Amino acid sequence: MMARRTRLAGVRLLALATVFAGAFSSAPGNLAHAAEPVAKVPFATEQAQASFPRQVTDLAGREVTLESSPQRIFLAQQRQLYALLTLLEAPLERIVGWGYPLAVFDPAMTERLEARWPQLATLPALSRASTPSLEGEALLALTPDLVLFDLSQRSRIEGSPLAALLDEVGTPWLYVEFNHHPLQDAPVSVRLLGEVLGVEARAREVEDTMAAHLALIDERLATIADRPRVLINIAPGVKVDCCRTNLHNGVADLVTRAGGRNLSAELAPVSGATLSKEWVLAHPPEAILNTGGQWAKGDGLRAGIGISGEDIQHDLARMVQTLPGWQSLDAVKQGRVMALWHGFHQGPYAIVALEAIARWLHPETFADLDPMATFAWLMNDPTLSRSSGHFWGQLALEAPDTPR
Repeated sequence: MMARRTRLAGVRLLALATVFAGAFSSAPGNLAHAAEPVAKVPFATEQAQASFPRQVTDLAGREVTLESSPQRIFLAQQRQLYALLTLLEAPLERIVGWGYPLAVFDPAMTERLEARWPQLATLPALSRASTPSLEGEALLALTPDLVLFDLSQRSRIEGSPLAALLDEVGTPWLYVEFNHHPLQDAPVSVRLLGEVLGVEARAREVEDTMAAHLALIDERLATIADRPRVLINIAPGVKVDCCRTNLHNGVADLVTRAGGRNLSAELAPVSGATLSKEWVLAHPPEAILNTGGQWAKGDGLRAGIGISGEDIQHDLARMVQTLPGWQSLDAVKQGRVMALWHGFHQGPYAIVALEAIARWLHPETFADLDPMATFAWLMNDPTLSRSSGHFWGQLALEAPDTPR
């Protein structure tokens, strides 16, 4: 199973040049500036002749038989919607409900998606809480023909009454995963969903795109010795002021692969941590990466749809000004403080975050990367651009006093 989880498709730059309609240059290993916005790529037609029943292997190594390509899918996690946006032309036609709405985490993105697919506004949800209790009878009342769980839910699902009920009525269920080790998990989950949905060609296109971009970044970083020490600060202000962090998974994978060193992983002797403000002052980082969003409560740093660069600068300035002693950190003095949309590591968009982080840490080496173009292509939204909102931003040395 490990080989299956870590295998990346071979890099096929010639084919991808056609896929991106000019986003790649003809020279291997070099990216040209992509057109803005990216031209929408036609979806691969669903394989009507694809053979069913078929057996697939999910992210837990379970072998599951599907009698037909599912048309009524229940999403246990709202972030699974992003994967279906990437793979399907009309994803809402094949979703019957979800555990809780995307609006709990990102009202602005929800509003944008509802403009494209109005039925999203009335999609049945079992809860408004981010950790819903998935009650079996309510779920089955939606008559799903497939239930998707995140692998992180495995300890709650396997052996549970819900799993027993799904098995009893013959409703198949699968584990996917995008955010534990995102650069490994996303391609495997995309490939799995391509098999399940009967859109293998589109899934292969997405997987090959991820592999090609990753290979280019790896190639350029091979000659770079300077790897700045980065403090990862997850959603500051949402639950704690500072500093929930990733040590060996999630955003930590992205920082390392983008040419940084995860400060807390090097120094904190635990598998997971919330670091104190004093710990940060005692172990000063060279750069600080924060995740931001638009959570329903309105807390934390802002990033995403409808957010301006000035909004991000204002929020970052406020954060560093309110944390005692942080104004003295070299990372703050040099403006090496970044906000990155939290949703990038909760769907198949980790490669977009990787490009943004690589440009931030090594601007001269990766000046030609265009993560927004990559994001628009994966979102299948040719109108998505910087004018739609800012999904990342950096502390200005003299941040404007923008009112919140």
